[in-house]
Amino acid sequence: MSLYRDLHIANGDLVLDAGNNPAYLTDRAVIAQDVVHAILETGLAHLLIADRGTGVTADTQTRIKLLVEDDTRVMPGTVRVEQVQNGTWWVFADTIDFGPISSQLTAAPTTGS
Repeated sequence: MSLYRDLHIANGDLVLDAGNNPAYLTDRAVIAQDVVHAILETGLAHLLIADRGTGVTADTQTRIKLLVEDDTRVMPGTVRVEQVQNGTWWVFADTIDFGPISSQLTAAPTTGS
């Protein structure tokens, strides 16, 4: 049985299964989705993606790390924010109960696992 369960949201829309029923996420995937939604709701993703190498980037990365670490399901000190290419960032963290999570932040955000 899952400890956490939530509706699967992708690109701001509810994901439906083959029978047009809402799709659900569990445990680790729920935490990853919640991390992305928290970052998007604060506007930090837009600051990070829009920034082109000024000092704002380091400050925004720190703010994202602190935001993610505020989630009680995430192990403090394990959050990393990395740019893999221009305009694409990944957030990595370890959860307390379910192991590592990763979430992608892009101009068109998607969630990871």
